[in-house]
Amino acid sequence: MELDPDDVFRDDEDDADNEFYRGDQKDETHFQIAVSCISQSLKTQIINRSYDEVAICFFNTREKKNLQELNGVFIFNVAEREYLDRPTARLIKELDCIEEKFMKEIGSQNGIISGTRENSLYNALWVAQALLRKGSAKTADKRILLFTNEDDPFGNIKGATKIDMTRTTLQRAKDAQDLGISIELLPLSQPDEEFNVSLFFAERQGAITWLDSVSNRPLKAERSFICSDTGALVQEPLKRYQPYKK
Repeated sequence: MELDPDDVFRDDEDDADNEFYRGDQKDETHFQIAVSCISQSLKTQIINRSYDEVAICFFNTREKKNLQELNGVFIFNVAEREYLDRPTARLIKELDCIEEKFMKEIGSQNGIISGTRENSLYNALWVAQALLRKGSAKTADKRILLFTNEDDPFGNIKGATKIDMTRTTLQRAKDAQDLGISIELLPLSQPDEEFNVSLFFAERQGAITWLDSVSNRPLKAERSFICSDTGALVQEPLKRYQPYKK
């Protein structure tokens, strides 16, 4: 029998007829969207794939909580559960209510700041890779699902420092891939600006293949032309004309 995760985990407060539920529906933040996606996935897993093990890591955080004691990475968990373990009802319930706790007890930083060597993306990949060492890649699928709204994580860094941080981060991602861990990108676009994968996450010099979370295929940057009159996608190569003056 197929079970609806929303029905199984529904509280009275979630009832659409409840006056509190009908409150002002504001636009969701990227944080809320990511948490909602994770929560929904966990609800499905706990019902349909109870042997799956998951860990939830926030990166670019003010506080840290991980086995390596790396800055900017916080592993969210609940009592009586390993960092990488099967999802539980308590984990899902506390995740659904994490927003206020996150602001008070975990906090966030303003990206990777110029003038420092702290690289929270590198640290997050390192922590995730260490968590996924458990078990063999031959008998289990190992995946890192990366939610981010930052398409250029080192955009504020200049010169040799940026080159070095980019190189080491891509190498860390490649190390994970070499261990049989796939990395799937779930980009969150800004309201007035699309997430540009070509700035960092598109494949660079064969270093690492970032996977599209929907198609599970390698990300690539593409450019298409649309006819301004008909709105149709231009299939044939554009013909360019140079005006001639007598």
